[in-house]
Amino acid sequence: MRPMPMIRFALGALATTAVSAVGIGWWLAGRDSAVTSWASIGFVVTAAPGIVIGSWLAAEHGHTGSRFLIAIAAGFVTRLVLAAVAAFGAAKAGGAAGFGLISGLAAGFVPLTAFEMIWFVARQRASGLPTETRA
Repeated sequence: MRPMPMIRFALGALATTAVSAVGIGWWLAGRDSAVTSWASIGFVVTAAPGIVIGSWLAAEHGHTGSRFLIAIAAGFVTRLVLAAVAAFGAAKAGGAAGFGLISGLAAGFVPLTAFEMIWFVARQRASGLPTETRA
């Protein structure tokens, strides 16, 4: 594994996540504690795997073989399973838990995924890797 791209990605992802956390915190300020609790859960179940597995993706980017695809699949499956478990818990809790969870899931997933896409496109262009293959 190449540590520098992984570290750079992790730092950028952490910064993106911090900005998103401040934004969701500001948006949820003054709301019911159940909403903020479930928003926090939703945020963590999408942001934490995004940072960790995204860093793995950064380390695998540009290598031949299937490790990059395995990392992508692991990231999606991990986020999906954790979000489903959290959704089950929010459904059992009822009330405004669902609203809080969806808010947190979106705040943890959307900005981090946008950062991930931008980072990989920029890195790909900088390294001269082809963007498509032709048969």
